[in-house]
Amino acid sequence: MTGTGGMVRTQPRTPAPPTPGGAVQTLAGPPATTGTGTGRAVHTQPRTPAPPTPGGGVVRTEFRTRSAEEAGRFLGDAYGLSLRLRAAADGPEYSLLRTDAGAFAGGAVSLPARMEFTTHEVTALTFVTMSAGLFERSAPGVDERFTAGDVLLVRPGGRPCFARHTETRCTTVNLSAALLTEAAATADPRHPGLPRFLRSIPSDAPLAGLWTRTQDFVAETLASGLTSNLVLGQAGRLLAATALTVFPNTATAGGPSPDGTRDASPGTLRRAIAFIDANAHTDISLADIAAAVYVTPRALQYAFRGHADTTPLTYLRRVRLAHAHADLKAADPGAGATVAAIATRWGFAHQGRFAAAYRRMYGTSPGATLRG
Repeated sequence: MTGTGGMVRTQPRTPAPPTPGGAVQTLAGPPATTGTGTGRAVHTQPRTPAPPTPGGGVVRTEFRTRSAEEAGRFLGDAYGLSLRLRAAADGPEYSLLRTDAGAFAGGAVSLPARMEFTTHEVTALTFVTMSAGLFERSAPGVDERFTAGDVLLVRPGGRPCFARHTETRCTTVNLSAALLTEAAATADPRHPGLPRFLRSIPSDAPLAGLWTRTQDFVAETLASGLTSNLVLGQAGRLLAATALTVFPNTATAGGPSPDGTRDASPGTLRRAIAFIDANAHTDISLADIAAAVYVTPRALQYAFRGHADTTPLTYLRRVRLAHAHADLKAADPGAGATVAAIATRWGFAHQGRFAAAYRRMYGTSPGATLRG
């Protein structure tokens, strides 16, 4: 793939109460055919991605086929590509496993043969981590090769290019414009709006490792089957903030923003605490809290640091931990209540970390509280 982008929705998504797991749908391509596909151009037009729906569950799509033509068509639709398939072999099993969480999506792609195509349009932003094989792409002034361990970014627009995959396996992440806009405003209010990425590779090798670890952490969270609106919201914001740290972009190119100490007053702190206390059950972000009290995210951070010796998000986690504690005390394990379900309801996706934080705060385990 030269570009990996738009989402393929396997069913209509409507916001729903948080529930463990998500829907799974398997899409099978046509049976295997003979021939290489060489010399016959197949042209695909990408579907326009639907606007992300906040909240709701997780939708998983699995697609497998032995037809190179069908694989090309599906990849074009799934990743926002207008591509012309130039050469590919039928026979090996092409596969795509995609997890759509609304504002972001992850994928695992296997192209076990040699696939060549040209792209005329890329409509969605995608981060690609190579697991195996070789990916080559070329355009006027561009000649790139990526192998296992490399991380790259496919940006919308740009010039037509030629791409070749040779026995490639890779993972992908798509982020919505809303997530990236929010992350940019949090990083530096002087650069509002959707950030523009300036390069297609990370700033340095350690940052590439940071992206890989973050992507893996979010993938493990989704694979656990225990997700809620709060968990998904935090996961999406983590990916967006990491993307702006790893890849050079207009939101972070100008250096640190002004300190914002003028608005970092005790009054700002009081208003922010009141907002957090009233809305901890919803998927609120640093930007949401700052907007509610009419200051910048940086001023909000200074207010908490200067007057409460903590951060807004640390305070938010403490409030949610207190709600989880109250729910554990009130729950009936005999009626099916579990620590995992209550922790997930309050945005704690990693059960081990939840248990450790709970013990530090309350001196006992969540399980002991639930059992009374």
